[in-house]
This record gives sequence, structure tokens and C-alpha cells, in this order.
Amino acid sequence: MRYEVGHKDKSRHLIVRSAATQLRLKGMEAVRLEDVMHAAGMTNGGFYKHFGSKDEIVLAAISSALMEVAEQLTSKVQGVPRREALRSVIEFYLSEEHLQHPENGCAVAALGSELARMPRRMKRRVSDALEVYEEQLSPLMPGESDEQRHTAFLVLFSSMAGCLTAARAEVDEEKRRKILEAGRKFFVQSFCEADGKSLQETRR
Repeated sequence: MRYEVGHKDKSRHLIVRSAATQLRLKGMEAVRLEDVMHAAGMTNGGFYKHFGSKDEIVLAAISSALMEVAEQLTSKVQGVPRREALRSVIEFYLSEEHLQHPENGCAVAALGSELARMPRRMKRRVSDALEVYEEQLSPLMPGESDEQRHTAFLVLFSSMAGCLTAARAEVDEEKRRKILEAGRKFFVQSFCEADGKSLQETRR
């Protein structure tokens, strides 16, 4: 059977997107290749036409998930003053919507403890993906130098991921709400008191 030009690339993209969703929803240990391929609308046999192992699709999916969220966040705040843009990002990250839908959210918050247990060779690849994630979001960070913005990014996003993870672990709805609310207030006060340059101005 002949396929149109780009069919293989499209199929691979569907598998990666499906894996990115399934991993964030179920975790790396629980998700099965069958789940990924079924969600992508394909048979299990098609997996090895695109990937050599589960580790390979996991790494591709994590990279895709991080880029997806970074693009989602930055697209919402283009042209908005930096301080207001970062406030919006913090409020979304620590929102009930993000808490309830890990499958569409930050891979670090969804997979944090599992990422920490990865083999070193895989951690290197994840580290590369996190650097791309940071590149997309660093213009939002306060600071007068790249190093200051880098430090702010590391502290803010790792802390928000931990805050969101703690809220997801809490069964009491009121306690979850308080964790998110306290986190939003603290991070807005700590990171949003800076100049009001837009993202475009910051990148120049």
C-alpha cells in the first residue's frame, strides 16, 4: 500500500503526542505501549516502525510535552508586560484546571519523582529538553542578566512543580485549594515585582 508523502512523519507525530498525554496522565511505569498506540488510533505493530524501544518514545514524549506547555504559556501572553505575563503564567500553573488535567500540563509536575529515578543516560536527554523549555520561558523571568533569569527560572518552576504535586497528593478539596492559593500568592509576590517590559522587548 502506498502512503502520501509525509505519512510516516504524521504517524510518528501522532504517537508522540499520544504518548505525551498518556505519560502525564498515568506515569511512566503504568503506561503501556498498547495505551499509547490505541490513543493514537494505530495498532501495536506499528510502534516499531517509528521507535526502537519504550525508552525512546518516553524521551520524545517528555520533550514534546514540555514544548507543548511552553508554547501554550507564551502564546497566551505575547505583548503583555513581563510582570503581568508572569503573573498569568503562575496563576495558570497553580490553577485548579492544571491540577485536574495533568495530561495536558507540565511534565515535570506530572512525572517528577519518576524523572529523578531515570538512568543517567536518559536524564541527559531530559536535561536537554528542559533547557529548551527554559529558553521559551526565560524572557518571563525577572533579572537584569541571563544568569539572574536562569536562576529565577530554576527556582520558580521547580518550586511550582513541587507545590502542584503536593496539591495533587492531597485528598481534601479545601486543603488542595489552600495549597494552590498560597503558592500563587507567594510566587507572584516573589517573582513579579520587576520592570514591565513586554516579551518582545525582553528578547531584543
